[in-house]
Amino acid sequence: MRRRMSAECEMDHSYAMPNVNDNSNALLKKVQNVYANKLLNDITLVVGGISYPAHRFMLCISSDVFETMLMNSTWSDSHQEVIELQEVPQCIEVFPVFLQYFYTGVITLEQSNIMPLLVLADKYNVKDLTVLCVEYMCEHIADAAERGQLVTWFQYVLSLNQPTTINALYYCKIWQDTECMDIKPPWNKLLKACRNYIKWNLDSCIKCFNTFQCDILVGLLKQSDLVVHDEMQLFGCVASWLNYQSAEKLLECNDSNTIEEYMSSLTEHVMSFIRYPMILPRQMAQLLMVPIVKQNKDFFVDKMAAAMEYNLVKMEKVSDTEHLLECTPRLYTCERWGNSFRIRATTIRNYQPIKREIVTCSNLFDRESELNEESNWQIEMYLSGMRFGKAMLMTWRGSIEVPEVIVKTVRATIKLKIRPEDGRISRHVRVAILVYAVQNKIVHVVTVVQKVVLFDTNQNLVTIDDLMVYDAVNQPIHNEDLIPINDTNVSYFLSDRIPLKFHVIITPIIPGLTDTHTGTRIQHVHI
Repeated sequence: MRRRMSAECEMDHSYAMPNVNDNSNALLKKVQNVYANKLLNDITLVVGGISYPAHRFMLCISSDVFETMLMNSTWSDSHQEVIELQEVPQCIEVFPVFLQYFYTGVITLEQSNIMPLLVLADKYNVKDLTVLCVEYMCEHIADAAERGQLVTWFQYVLSLNQPTTINALYYCKIWQDTECMDIKPPWNKLLKACRNYIKWNLDSCIKCFNTFQCDILVGLLKQSDLVVHDEMQLFGCVASWLNYQSAEKLLECNDSNTIEEYMSSLTEHVMSFIRYPMILPRQMAQLLMVPIVKQNKDFFVDKMAAAMEYNLVKMEKVSDTEHLLECTPRLYTCERWGNSFRIRATTIRNYQPIKREIVTCSNLFDRESELNEESNWQIEMYLSGMRFGKAMLMTWRGSIEVPEVIVKTVRATIKLKIRPEDGRISRHVRVAILVYAVQNKIVHVVTVVQKVVLFDTNQNLVTIDDLMVYDAVNQPIHNEDLIPINDTNVSYFLSDRIPLKFHVIITPIIPGLTDTHTGTRIQHVHI
């Protein structure tokens, strides 16, 4: 019997069901009737003290694990008429829904049951249900963050795909865009979607931030493409995480000395990865009022004193890896390094750029001894492609007419505005563009572009193509006709009233002090 793969999902999200002929429908109804009326059952599964009459045949054709248990004579369960299965409480609650899927091929997936159903599908190797659950999760990444579930999803996928040998480098690489692990479909798609959403939408993940495992959190803190308002915001998140760990430890242990020693060691370990030189001197005073700083004063005073040296003394020749990360800005969305702007669909014109101007700080540190220089930038977005008119190409053999060319690409150009009186000027920077999109009415960063560029008097413009999915931008804006970016229910538009949103970030680079390995990358959450 061919299994039907369909799901009735909340928010009117459903999966397509393959066409079946009348005979198949009739057979399916008979199978459902046998299950519903508990007819001809030849085995009973006991889960959480509840008995579920079932059929060996259906269990075996639905699950590779059940097939091995019931068909392999070397297994003791193969001869039993009653088998007790050990499941965690969350899985016990959804087991009847899980078992019913074997007979009906239809299942209702919701945020409340998706994780336990996925755990059961993976445990019993029900491949079609596993794929169905992963598809649902990829279509509800933003919802999971809002509900405080996304970190749990991410860490579960990691637990299923961990290599034999794990070290600190592994926990750093899992947050990077490079394919550092041999993760097979469908897990690779879900892992990437969860990972990038967390990195680029930290504000939306506050509800689940405290559920991070320590090593995975440290790996995140090592990343330079983490989108946060500023380093102070990240410090606050980590401080909250530490407070949560302290409360959890208190439930395990009543010895105050043991807890104090444990938390002191954990605080120094995790807080070592905050980039203190990126915290402005005027913000440092605020840290002194944080309880966790008061409790670990010696550690934090040393970190703050070392950071202040960068803002008081010119230290530009450090080259060890630790300081490269310490003095590398993350993707800060505060006004010091850039700004956001919105574009309404009605303002998009064929082949015409939409222009915006931003101002950024030219200095990496906030030194009173240096002028607080600013850089002026002109941003142009070609959302409807590029048009190159007819032209004459002059060659030694004569003139050749070049026909008109239309290039279907979404292009961004970033130009350093230089006045004649500025003379020779040079800006070594990292340019980042955050592109926002919508999933289930939740706006979030879906694409991040990064490029390290040296702007000067001779070269003051950089161009980035294929910033967005061209067909998804250039469409009639009607709610019922939205073209998704991909197959994960993500669109650039929510409606004709909700504009496109971008955020441009330009941070200085100091060779030898700031990490410059970024190169040019366009990363997507779901693609």
